[in-house]
Amino acid sequence: MKKNRLIFYSVFGVLLLFIFVFSIYMDSNSENFDLLLSLQKKIWMLKFCSFILLVMFVTGVILHLRDIRRHKRITETNEKEITELKAKLYDKGMAGK
Repeated sequence: MKKNRLIFYSVFGVLLLFIFVFSIYMDSNSENFDLLLSLQKKIWMLKFCSFILLVMFVTGVILHLRDIRRHKRITETNEKEITELKAKLYDKGMAGK
């Protein structure tokens, strides 16, 4: 995997971990109403991380589709080249007879 892709997925994982830990913290302190009200001021962080994760997910899908198209194009080019080489070998074999 390329270094850029590793960094991309590392950031993705850290943001997911942040949201997970934040939700567990909120759930474990659901009886403490004052804490929940004070955390409401920080809910923007959860929204921001969720939005960034959504953008990163869409970017990941686009990059994956681009890689699939590139791989398909390279495979078709290689198959065409192999077919041409086989035809040249066959022509040389027929010319030798």
